[in-house]
Amino acid sequence: MSYPAFSHRQAVAEPGRLAPSHSPAQLRATAHLYGVETVPLARARVLAVGCGAGEGLLPFALAYPDAQAVGVDGNEVLIARGSAAAQGMGATNVALYVGQATDLGTQLGVFDYIIVTGLYSYLPADASQALLQACSQLLSPQGILYLDSPVYPGAKALDVVRDAIMLHGHAAQTQDELQQSARAALALFKDGMAPAHPQGATLNAAAGWFDRAFADTPAGASPAPDPLTSNPSYFVELAGRAAEAGLAYVGDAQPLSEIALNFGQGVSLNHSLLAMGQPATVRQQYLDFATGRTFRQCLWISQQRAAEVLGKPDLERLRDLRFASGLTRLAANGQQNGATYINHLGRALVTHDADVVTVVDTLAHAWPASLPYSTLLAVLMHRNQQSDAAAAKVLDQAIRALMENDLTHLCLDAGPYEREEDGEAALRPLPCLDLGSQAPADAPWPQFNLWHEPVLLTRSNAQTATLRAIAEGRRPDEASIDGQAVDLGEMAETLSLAKRYGLVQGSPRAWCRMLHATLVGTHGTAPLFGMYVGAQACLSLYARVLTQSGHQPNPGATIVPQAKQLHELMTRHAYLDAEPVARRLTKTAPKFWDAWEALAISLFSTARLNEAILPSLTMIELAPADPQSYVVLSALMTGLGRTSEAIGAGRRAVELAPGSAETHSALADGLATERRYKEAEESNRRAIALDPMHRKARVNLSKTLIDAGEVAAAIDAARDTVAAFPTEKMPRNNLLFALNYSDGHTAEQVYEAYRDYDRDLCQALRSNWKPHKNSRQPQRKLKVGYVSPDFRQHSGNYFIEPLFAHHDRGNFELTAYAELVTPDATSARLRTYFDHWVPTATLTDAQLAERIRADGIDILIDVAGHTADNRLGTFARKPAPVSLTWLGFGYTTGLSAIDYIMTDAAMVPEGSEHLFSEKPWRLPQSNFIYRPAVTMGDFGPLPALRNGYVTLGTLTRAIRMNDRTVRVWAEILRRLPQGRLVVDSNSYRDGPTQERLIARFEAQGIDRSRLMIGCHSPAWDVLRNMDIGLDCFPHNSGVTLVETLYMGVPYVTLADRPSVGRIGSSVLHGLGHPEWIAQSEEEYIQKVVALASDLPALADIRANLRAEMHASPLMDEPAFARKFEAALRGMFQTWCESQA
Repeated sequence: MSYPAFSHRQAVAEPGRLAPSHSPAQLRATAHLYGVETVPLARARVLAVGCGAGEGLLPFALAYPDAQAVGVDGNEVLIARGSAAAQGMGATNVALYVGQATDLGTQLGVFDYIIVTGLYSYLPADASQALLQACSQLLSPQGILYLDSPVYPGAKALDVVRDAIMLHGHAAQTQDELQQSARAALALFKDGMAPAHPQGATLNAAAGWFDRAFADTPAGASPAPDPLTSNPSYFVELAGRAAEAGLAYVGDAQPLSEIALNFGQGVSLNHSLLAMGQPATVRQQYLDFATGRTFRQCLWISQQRAAEVLGKPDLERLRDLRFASGLTRLAANGQQNGATYINHLGRALVTHDADVVTVVDTLAHAWPASLPYSTLLAVLMHRNQQSDAAAAKVLDQAIRALMENDLTHLCLDAGPYEREEDGEAALRPLPCLDLGSQAPADAPWPQFNLWHEPVLLTRSNAQTATLRAIAEGRRPDEASIDGQAVDLGEMAETLSLAKRYGLVQGSPRAWCRMLHATLVGTHGTAPLFGMYVGAQACLSLYARVLTQSGHQPNPGATIVPQAKQLHELMTRHAYLDAEPVARRLTKTAPKFWDAWEALAISLFSTARLNEAILPSLTMIELAPADPQSYVVLSALMTGLGRTSEAIGAGRRAVELAPGSAETHSALADGLATERRYKEAEESNRRAIALDPMHRKARVNLSKTLIDAGEVAAAIDAARDTVAAFPTEKMPRNNLLFALNYSDGHTAEQVYEAYRDYDRDLCQALRSNWKPHKNSRQPQRKLKVGYVSPDFRQHSGNYFIEPLFAHHDRGNFELTAYAELVTPDATSARLRTYFDHWVPTATLTDAQLAERIRADGIDILIDVAGHTADNRLGTFARKPAPVSLTWLGFGYTTGLSAIDYIMTDAAMVPEGSEHLFSEKPWRLPQSNFIYRPAVTMGDFGPLPALRNGYVTLGTLTRAIRMNDRTVRVWAEILRRLPQGRLVVDSNSYRDGPTQERLIARFEAQGIDRSRLMIGCHSPAWDVLRNMDIGLDCFPHNSGVTLVETLYMGVPYVTLADRPSVGRIGSSVLHGLGHPEWIAQSEEEYIQKVVALASDLPALADIRANLRAEMHASPLMDEPAFARKFEAALRGMFQTWCESQA
């Protein structure tokens, strides 16, 4: 069993002068667990002995301006530096003195908290005893002393390392020579330790402590304190000396380390027997022996108060405390299941415990502020639907988990970020950030937060400008550098860092005000919704509001008619009609949440996502605890591609309504869009468990499984959804899409599912077909319409744009039917190729069909197939006399209403026509034309000549990586024992998806060290480092195949089922390299091995391949346009010659 909380007990772990473990807030809370009363912090007097430059006092002084902070240290330079920093920060309640604690007497009065860190064990015996005596005399009646020191038995390792250093440096004449000898001796413990050394780990840790001490010391100077003078002792000896000074032991500042059971049942049992009837200090000494303890952080009070101390920390008293934690959730990395968190200090937590996740996420909303136990308890009761007793049990366990990992701050009173006067104050960056550049360059101010955590942050100019804007009371989006506005992304990152590091003071309400104003001021374009959601959550937690509906069933009498009308329109999904009604209502009754919800949903549903942002913001403002507010926001952010904000809103929706399928489904959408497929799958499955007939969750589960490459599971999920919703298109699209990639179905079995689609969803629409009145003059100028959701940045444009650019506009009038939600720069460029541009996202299939018919389109071209956002429902209505499908899907649509599929003889060989509902129209040479991206650059020399091994690779998505492909590629790697394999695509941004693929290769005997799985975009450098490309089967890759060739990398393909299994063959025929096409798996393997076995020939291929492409039909854009247009005219002529 592992006990991460106490691993630092096995190593020297001095916390340093600036550390949360001995902050007054932590000491007061910890003392409470031991039953000891201390002075509230607001007006407390704190003394730090050996304070250095006062870095441990400054956070306290800034957080509690009415308190007093005093420090003493023997180093005049540090005291001067600290005094200057305190003055510059405006910490007028800090006083630093040169001297020792023994010099103070009573002239400065007594202190409520005395902190002695990194000093006691370095003093001679008489001086250390005098220090204890002085501290005892300086304690106020309710005062408490913190004193840390290395202790035996663990610190014996320090003695061993010190003896080795002294032996090696016995001839040193100067301090500098001694340090050089010490560093040389420390190498023994780093690199020269025998693996079988029984104390190797302990000695290595001790050597690390010495190494750090010397590393922080300038050459020629003496370390302060000098690690070679450290004199550890047994704890019981320290306790005896403290007793002589009139001090009584309270416990350790890490209270869980005092409980034997935390180290295991065996330790607890033996400790209870050995320590029975012994004083507390002796019992702890026994525990130190049992655990090999190295370091203690002891709390002491006056012996006159010894009777107050409990025998051990009372963890029931945790319920009196407040908690803060600045953990941030990370995306799953694939090697760790569960939720992964990290804080700005680099401390991590991986947990499978849903209750720990709930507690951590709740604390994250409040950070850097704290929350009381009672609020966390209420959250768990709401989330788990538990009684208070059951919830308290799981909360106690969760808090202990955080304490064990040093991942939570404790406080008995309000935390340092919760001053009452902050309620209406503006946000204020901490003075330690030195935004005015007051500190001298050679003596910068220490950076910290008010929880006494050190902060390591090197600010950019943009970050400094943003923080200055906040300090000056301006909105952060108004920050500028030399008159140039700071980028909104950099601004948002700065605010996120400031919150994560705890660098800004101010109430949650102040955060909400600032974030809301910035979102409104930037019309919602600033990526701040994640932070805004957290700030609103914190406000709700402070108000103890765990969920609350914004819906108003009984609006005021004056708006009842409009409200009823709006409700009716929304129920009918008549969003175009609902939008103006909702907009009028928001002006008439601006507090009527339902109107804002209707407005946001109407705008979203009619593809006006940017316009929907501010209405969704108002929804949250009016009903910050309504889960629907966050469901809408999450959907909106997902649609805009702002996935981090979508996930934040989705998680908040789940927190507010954990029993709602809708909230889990909304979260799943955001996760899937960010390609966090495993997490998205889990959220969709939770939604389905809550509501088995939740259509969206069922549909999106199959889509997520498709994206994750889980083809068999995707097919099963899609079939279940089709059975549940037999008349819905999207489940069918998912099923057909997944079947295309299945290596477990024959071509005939796949085609049968397409026939079912046409029979069940499309053929009934034939009754609505109308005769076409288009002129039957085949040589006239033809009206051609392209229907696509991908007239935007999309890989398919490398194939389709060359045709658009070279269309004969004199003979063809072109119309784009653009199914776009968010047009981009690529959309604007593509638009120039068309005579007409028709946005279609707001039109139903029937409405679009009528528009196409009204436009007089002669030939209608589908370039989407069964991909997302297709308009096959329009094609099923036969709005144009001639229709065809091309490119976007690669296989049949299954629609008997579509006349042709544009293809070639390689993709659809003679005899395979029975696998297509459309008539194949075969273009000569190849169905593809390619225009490379301008950013690809040179292909470079053959990597194998440099590496000494061949690198095989693919840029394919996970869905193509089936067991059959993996098995064949694994055999290739076995035959090329030095070879490496690269699999690189967007699918493998997701850690779990990476791990699943690695596991499949490992099951074939391929070590993971030979695999390079990941995602780089653009992937040009990946291709530059690839020698041979591998095509997948039974569904080949697409654009990435020609990109591979253009970068000088030949690929081998297996001619599989028509037509998606022969894309690679079509491209190679067009290039003139049919010799790289295999007809069987064994031939595929042999061709790859043959290429890899002749590096000079492979280098020659690489050197000439790009030139070959430029000279081939694959890149002859005008010629391709002419043959494509000839095909279109041939299709139309066939219609003209047919009977009307």
